[in-house]
Amino acid sequence: MNIQAIIVSNGFGSVLLLVLLISRYRTRRQRRLDDHLFSAMILLGILGGSVETRSFMINGRPGGLYHIGNILENSYLYASTLAIATLWVLYVDVRLYRSKERLWGKYKLLIAASVVMTALLIVNIFTGFFFTVDENNVYHRLPISYIFYLYLFIAMCISVRTLYVYCSEYGDVSFFPIWMFLIPVFSGCILQVIFYGIALVWAGIALGITAIYINIQSQQAFVDTLTGLYNRQFIEHSMIVMKEDRRSSYYGIMLDIDYFKEINDRFGHSVGDDALCQAANIFRRAAMLDARVYRYAGDEFIIIMKTDDESSAMHMMDRIRGEMHRFNESGEHPYTLSFSMGCAKLNVTGDTIDAFMHEIDASMYEDKKRNHERIDRERAMAAEK
Repeated sequence: MNIQAIIVSNGFGSVLLLVLLISRYRTRRQRRLDDHLFSAMILLGILGGSVETRSFMINGRPGGLYHIGNILENSYLYASTLAIATLWVLYVDVRLYRSKERLWGKYKLLIAASVVMTALLIVNIFTGFFFTVDENNVYHRLPISYIFYLYLFIAMCISVRTLYVYCSEYGDVSFFPIWMFLIPVFSGCILQVIFYGIALVWAGIALGITAIYINIQSQQAFVDTLTGLYNRQFIEHSMIVMKEDRRSSYYGIMLDIDYFKEINDRFGHSVGDDALCQAANIFRRAAMLDARVYRYAGDEFIIIMKTDDESSAMHMMDRIRGEMHRFNESGEHPYTLSFSMGCAKLNVTGDTIDAFMHEIDASMYEDKKRNHERIDRERAMAAEK
């Protein structure tokens, strides 16, 4: 055991995470559940690296207090490993699906397993079946303790599967490369299991959290914070890439929420924000694999599809209407949603980006005029009755 190397490794990781934590609080973005989960992982990472360093420093030192400290600190390290693994799974799901309501039903077995194992750690303090600290105050890892590493591995596999399922439903995800978290954590765990007496798990966790944080910062410039969709700036970036791709064809759909101002005026802006998020979810569910959804401005959205077939774009619009009707029929919200939609093809060899945007905008406003006339007639007929 090289205590100097452990101090440097864990000290560097803890300081790195402390800087991230300070940066996050300075920007004051800890408002959503995924922000809280990520901050909790950072805190656990800071404490884990610090506690592990201390446990190595007191290991083998004589004295009753050192003996008790060794047991409690190693118990904490196992428990915090469970907590970070569980938080990571929840964080990935919330980051992708942006819904906290689905978490308990989806991961109740995983959460229950972590609670049971944490309770067993308390029992272990008195029985010593996960690990022991002998009369010389030397820590000994027992074979059954590998169940904690197995739990961590299972949690990582669950997060990969969550990403895979999401991508199969909604297409690839930019700015969220979970492998940048998983690889250093998995590598640190494997090395620590193989080479007894080294400390790399918490350094790996610190590197993984830092990598994800860097990508989150990059994401802020291109993702709408309310809906989680790509924003207008990323549309412009995507259009440039599309214009350079001479081998592919693209269709664009522009969407506008009908009478969105009425939702704001009648129910308040917080409900209006919810309506925007629900609209975004409708578009995500309806979007096919080769499509990206963007929030263009206010209550206007754009979907870009990689296709040369206009019928695919028409099918996409039908899917949106279907998801919209299912949402309205559910009656779970005090409002209903209706969308005006316009469609146009991007001619990568001819059209300018401005011309393309003008075309889908004009097409959408034609549909908006028809929708508003229809809605106004329906309201007038309802008022007469």
